[in-house]
Amino acid sequence: MEADVAVQQKVALDRCPWCGSSISHSKFVEIQTKIAEQERKKLVEERARMEKELRMRIGAEADKKLAGVIAERDQANAKIKQSEAAKQKELQQIRTVLEKDRDQQLLKAQVERNREREQFQKKIDALNRQLQRKTADDLGEGAEIDVYEALRDTFRRDDIARIKKGQPGADIRHHVLHRGTQCGTILIDSKNRQGWQNAYVTKLREDQVAAKADYAVLSTTVFPSGRKELYIDEETGVIVVNRARAVEVIGLLRQAMIRMHLLGLSQDERADKRDMLYKYITSEEYRQHLGETERLAIGILDLDVEEQRAHSKVWEKRGKMATRLRNAVREIDTEVAAILEGKRALGDVKR
Repeated sequence: MEADVAVQQKVALDRCPWCGSSISHSKFVEIQTKIAEQERKKLVEERARMEKELRMRIGAEADKKLAGVIAERDQANAKIKQSEAAKQKELQQIRTVLEKDRDQQLLKAQVERNREREQFQKKIDALNRQLQRKTADDLGEGAEIDVYEALRDTFRRDDIARIKKGQPGADIRHHVLHRGTQCGTILIDSKNRQGWQNAYVTKLREDQVAAKADYAVLSTTVFPSGRKELYIDEETGVIVVNRARAVEVIGLLRQAMIRMHLLGLSQDERADKRDMLYKYITSEEYRQHLGETERLAIGILDLDVEEQRAHSKVWEKRGKMATRLRNAVREIDTEVAAILEGKRALGDVKR
């Protein structure tokens, strides 16, 4: 009986943890168990949340570090590329300087050789005049025949004729033909005199107008003071060229006339192209190309002498120099083509 009273007193002492009301001990234990379970779940959830936050924080820091490493790698690669580009540029500058110096030395040597050759040629011409005692007309006719024969041999399909003595006009009339169609006319006069006269160009200009020729070329061995090799007379537009260069320059004009014919250019367009062509053939760039072709041509001729001593080696060198000669001529052809096809502005031509 006393035990039952004690139990009842203990039951009465248990109170609900939530509301504070009296509850049975078993109910109290049940509530305590639920509370403990809830606390455990909260603890597990809190732990999971903290672990997730920790993983996110660690992942963000890792991504940040990885991005930093990638950025450093990209910067290092960029610096390497910049360094390589700078080295390449420096090497190219050094190469350009060396090539320019080499070209200047070769050009200087060629100019000196040409000067000596011209001096010897003048002495030879003077001695020949004294020896043969030819008149000025005889000398002029001989120069005319030389140019005429050279043109006939070089441009076999064109209509090239000598104008007879006593008839008005220049010495040679050159009709440029392309597949049988006339593309234009070049009028050529030859002078092999000891002194220069301005009447040479004025007379040739009058002949050009009368013949309605596209170009007028004066092939001569003498030039006015301050002029040599090749120039365009400003007042008449006549091309004055050394007799040794006459066929080469006429070939250049001929090629331009054929291209303008094929392009179907108007007279005004042809005049513009002619002015640009004149500017090019009197430029330093063309002179360098011309000097290169002459140097290579002379080199080929010199190799002919060596051919007797080392036939096989000479022919190998000859082939290489002939290839370079063709490349030099092709450079001129490219410049002319660019001018005629409008791919190069007038101010781009180097002086």
